[in-house]
Amino acid sequence: MAWSDYMEMAAKHSKNSAQHWFRYLRKDIGKCGVSFSKQEVEKLYNDEKLTPFQRVSIKAAFNEGSETQKHIVSLNNKANLNMISSIKEKYGKINSP
Repeated sequence: MAWSDYMEMAAKHSKNSAQHWFRYLRKDIGKCGVSFSKQEVEKLYNDEKLTPFQRVSIKAAFNEGSETQKHIVSLNNKANLNMISSIKEKYGKINSP
């Protein structure tokens, strides 16, 4: 499956969820950068199958150093288990009887 076909499928599956869309983008943007040409990104940006949000986020995600790209790269990092445990503990006490 070509990258553009994959991203069209991803756009269709995540049309109503920004979080889901960013998960697809996370697979394409790693710590080492993007391995796609500007022409491929522009073709995807101009694809009518994408929602306006998806188009804007594509443009931002593939711009080196943008906040959107930094956020997507951070999604590739492992979760800090100590942080998760402390949040569960904190909010678990609120929900306790």
